[in-house]
Amino acid sequence: MTVAIPLTVVGGFLGAGKTTLVNHLLRTAERRWGVLVNDFGAVNVDAALIAESGSDSIALANGCVCCAMGDDLGAALARLAARSPAPEHVIVEASGVGDPWRIAQLALIEPGFSLEPLVVLADATALQRQLDDRWVADTVRLQLAHAELLLLAKADLASETELAAVEATLAALRPGTKMRRIVGGAVAAADLSFPVDPLTRPRASRLQADAPGHTFRSWHWQPAHAIDRDRMRAVLEALPACVLRVKGIAQFAPGDMLLLQYAAHRWAYAPAEAMAPTGLVLIGTPDLPAPAALQAMFDAALAC
Repeated sequence: MTVAIPLTVVGGFLGAGKTTLVNHLLRTAERRWGVLVNDFGAVNVDAALIAESGSDSIALANGCVCCAMGDDLGAALARLAARSPAPEHVIVEASGVGDPWRIAQLALIEPGFSLEPLVVLADATALQRQLDDRWVADTVRLQLAHAELLLLAKADLASETELAAVEATLAALRPGTKMRRIVGGAVAAADLSFPVDPLTRPRASRLQADAPGHTFRSWHWQPAHAIDRDRMRAVLEALPACVLRVKGIAQFAPGDMLLLQYAAHRWAYAPAEAMAPTGLVLIGTPDLPAPAALQAMFDAALAC
């Protein structure tokens, strides 16, 4: 008898901390995780863990594997299940502007997998503002609508009063849903698994799972040469509010390969020596500036 592989879908808005959580699980793995992400390069896996790297997957020395999701989630799941040895648990990182329940529905339909609690992260420093934003609020509410575990991320960056207010908001949106505060994506793997009454879940529908997605806009910048960090800081400080996320790997002078992540008016760099440059991807609301304007803005960050 074939045992179904547990599958956890992790959702949350841009910059909520999904990738940070995935990195934590990979670094502290006590089981063989299979991870599906839209861009595995951006996960920035610790180079010391990498045993083998390919065009669409990274195999880790601890038995875990991180794979690019591609356009067909069902096919990606089948490839993971066919690996030898197969993952003991699969985690899917949903798009930051997508509905994680759509992915969860596919997990319910695909043979060989059992859906674990749907995990949704909320940024403790940004949730209230997101729910008041006319472009973002509907997407954030949709992501929270079927959450079965709410993780309040970046809890160390908010005051106790702010945390209590966010928790009250989440409790009003998802009454009775399990909730916990986390810092740095640190959550125990065991906390992601607990019994869920299937009657509390909407009926799975492939039609709904394959429904058209969001209306957010994106733009990709491939730097012509190395980036100057001081100039990039000026660009990031001047970004309009319609830019929700900047993420990618690029060469910075004097020869550093870095992962840049920007969200909620904060940004951070991390070493990415083991990764190939991907350029930077911007995601924004429908009033994102035209590509030519964005090109001029970011080209100003290039080193002379």
